This record gives sequence, structure tokens and C-alpha cells, in this order.
Amino acid sequence: FCFVAFNKVMTAQYFTWYLCLLPLCSDRIQWSSRRMLMSLSLLLLSILTWLGSAFTLEMLGWRSHRQVWMASVLFFVANVNLLVAILNGYRVERMWASPSNTNTPGEGWKKKQKVKAT
Repeated sequence: FCFVAFNKVMTAQYFTWYLCLLPLCSDRIQWSSRRMLMSLSLLLLSILTWLGSAFTLEMLGWRSHRQVWMASVLFFVANVNLLVAILNGYRVERMWASPSNTNTPGEGWKKKQKVKAT
């Protein structure tokens, strides 16, 4: 995501590359938070602004270089904002909890046997 956001060339193909990795961590991201919804809305607005200004430059031939540049800056800010929102909303969970009384590596994987006192 950072490579795409901070790259000096912006194409839609780059963003489809990391969308395939999103399902791997999407269950740990809080998508319904207000910050996340605002970040996604800003990203959508920036994409539409960039596409509109790029259309006027490339297809209509208008001199809208400044608008494309400002839309690119808005798009960059929206991507960084989304990255911060994802990192703030990411829940880290430990997959393997080791017992608190073991200090030896690999000790937590073995089943401890109870020793009967005679």
C-alpha cells in the first residue's frame, strides 16, 4: 500500500495488486468506525476528482494540468489518511499464547504431565 501511495506514477493497476491481499487482514480491521468511513469517503471523492480532471485533460484536450496536479495531491492525502486509519483500526491478536510459567523455547507446545506425590 505504501509503495503504491508514495509512487510517482499512479495507475489503477497498482491498486488492484494490493486489493487481492485485503481479505487476508480484513477481519482484523475495524471497517465500521467513523474514521474509516470518513477516510474511505475521502478516497472515493479524490478518485472521482482525479478521474474527472484527467478526462478533461486527456479526452477533451482542455488545459487542466493544474487541476490534475491538485487532484493528485488530494488523492495522495486521501491514501495516506486511509493508511493511517487502517493502522489505527488494526487489531493485533496473538495467535499462540505461551504459558506464563515456561521460559524454555518449545516448552509451551508439550503437554505437561502431572506428577503424583507418593
